[in-house]
Amino acid sequence: MSSISAPVSQRIQRDLDAGLTFGERIRLGVRLGTALAAAAMLAAGHMISWLLETEQQPVAEVLKGLAAVLVLSPILYEAIRGLWTGSPESYSPQLVSVATLAALAVGDFTTAVLVPVILSVAFFLEERSVLGAQTAIQGLKSLQTRTARRVTKEGEAPESVPAEQLRAGDMVVIRPGETIPADGLVRSGHSAIDQSSLTGESTPEDVGPGTKVLAGCTNLNGLLHIEVTQAGTQTTLAKVLELFQEAEQSKTKVLRLIENYAKYFVLGVLLIAGITLFLTRDVSRAITVLVVGCPGPFLLAGPAAMVASLAVASRQGILVKNAKFLESLSDVNSVIFDKTGTITLGALAVCDVRPEGSATAAEVLSAAAHCATASQHPVSLAIVRYAQAQGLPTSADTEAEELPGRGVRVEVEGKSILLGRATWLRELGFEVPHETEHAGPMVWVGQLNSGKPQLLGSVHLADQARPDARVAIEQLRADGVQRTTLLTGDRQAVAEHIAEDLHLDAVVAEVLPGQKLEVVRLERAAGYRVMVVGDGVNDAPALAAGDIGVALGVHGADIAMQSADIVLMTERLDRLPLAIRLARQTKRIIHQNVIVGAGLTAIMLAMASGGLISPIAGAILQNVGEAFVIFNSATLLTWQRQNHG
Repeated sequence: MSSISAPVSQRIQRDLDAGLTFGERIRLGVRLGTALAAAAMLAAGHMISWLLETEQQPVAEVLKGLAAVLVLSPILYEAIRGLWTGSPESYSPQLVSVATLAALAVGDFTTAVLVPVILSVAFFLEERSVLGAQTAIQGLKSLQTRTARRVTKEGEAPESVPAEQLRAGDMVVIRPGETIPADGLVRSGHSAIDQSSLTGESTPEDVGPGTKVLAGCTNLNGLLHIEVTQAGTQTTLAKVLELFQEAEQSKTKVLRLIENYAKYFVLGVLLIAGITLFLTRDVSRAITVLVVGCPGPFLLAGPAAMVASLAVASRQGILVKNAKFLESLSDVNSVIFDKTGTITLGALAVCDVRPEGSATAAEVLSAAAHCATASQHPVSLAIVRYAQAQGLPTSADTEAEELPGRGVRVEVEGKSILLGRATWLRELGFEVPHETEHAGPMVWVGQLNSGKPQLLGSVHLADQARPDARVAIEQLRADGVQRTTLLTGDRQAVAEHIAEDLHLDAVVAEVLPGQKLEVVRLERAAGYRVMVVGDGVNDAPALAAGDIGVALGVHGADIAMQSADIVLMTERLDRLPLAIRLARQTKRIIHQNVIVGAGLTAIMLAMASGGLISPIAGAILQNVGEAFVIFNSATLLTWQRQNHG
């Protein structure tokens, strides 16, 4: 947070206050207000005791008693309400209420005031902790812009309108330094955008006409005209915020187990306090037992670590839709990858140019580029990109004819150059070989000179594996993944080529979406904890069937993102092993929190029962366990820096 400017920090703080419900603000305000007022009244009571005569001492005692009643009232209300609702959050107020009432009964007003005051201030600091979910959520909300500069008519100056009034099809102008108010397509202008706050990508992305951009990203240096495609609650940022709020409110098995056993812990503390009072006849000892026995460390053990983990994940571009999946992630030992658009880039690229006869590779590529510039077919676009990368001219030829399903013919200097399928060239008299050693698409290049066919060569294309795929798979194996599978509807030869290149363990090709689902079920039935990674509509059933479903990239199909448990906001496969390591570290942190919290509580209960600490000292020491839980959970932020990819 140190990099956020003061005005932005103030805005986030205002949003935080706005994010709290009216009831939550009242609850926090009453507890803190009554605690401070009671502390002032207690101080005034002691001042009166020192200044007034002995016969006037009852005035001071009444003031101290009123202070105790004042600070106890909201705590007692929460304790009584908790008896009806069964909320784990009420366990600590119940013990504090019993301890304070006991102190009042024996006339120890100082203890009756200071114990709830100390715990109320600690409660307020807990609620406002930097690990609080509201802070993380409001950090995302701060990315939402309030206004947008909309262009209504071409040539007119843009008008400032509330961002929520934007609709699909609107045109907005984004100046350097401004935040993009809605998802859209760049229609004109070139710039670089900072999307680190949303996707975790630290490197700005260059954008130009036709580039997709997301709400919440910052335009760095150029003027952009953007056509809105999604606005308001339909933007990616709004969906991320909604999912983050749902995840923060969800619970894992560990958290539910802790909450279920917390009530038995409270009963145990009451029993220890009763036995201590029976054996020692010392009310002060029993009160101290009740104070140090507040189950705060147990109740914070899971939520503090989970919220910190969710915040770390979101900063790395890993959107966890439900906290329970962090727990399931730690046990993953099998990963099933979709192919197209997931483990591959999902776009054809030229991988080889093979000349025939006396032609050279440069001549074959140049001829292919002449034809490809006249077509918008994916194969043609891939050839044009490759030719441009090789520095060849790719200007469009006017005398061109595209024959759907066959290829492209262009006239150059009295010759006909052809780019297309082998069957088409054979029909025109070219001697095209029937046997080829290539698993992906390929096209042939030839020329007709005075009607005489001459085969120049072939261009081989393939859907390339992502540059980081092999490293990511190696990291998954290092993290304990025992089996990796490529699952695709593509041809067997294509799938095997990709799997061999990436050293995957198994290939299942030429399957329909329903068959993908069955493959996942069989993998789980074999005893594996399965993560399924995909991005398309046909991946949705498989994503939902796995122990963990991961949708890759914010531009993937909506149904895939809805079916998945985790969405990678960036198309980087190295986020998969990072997510697994984060889940395992979170699990370790929770276990540490529980063990250390239990140990500290046991030590303090023994000290309280033995009369080694007073109730006030117990109230201070009781916060040691909670402080450890919060700071230990905060180590996840250090872990983030050490494991940032």
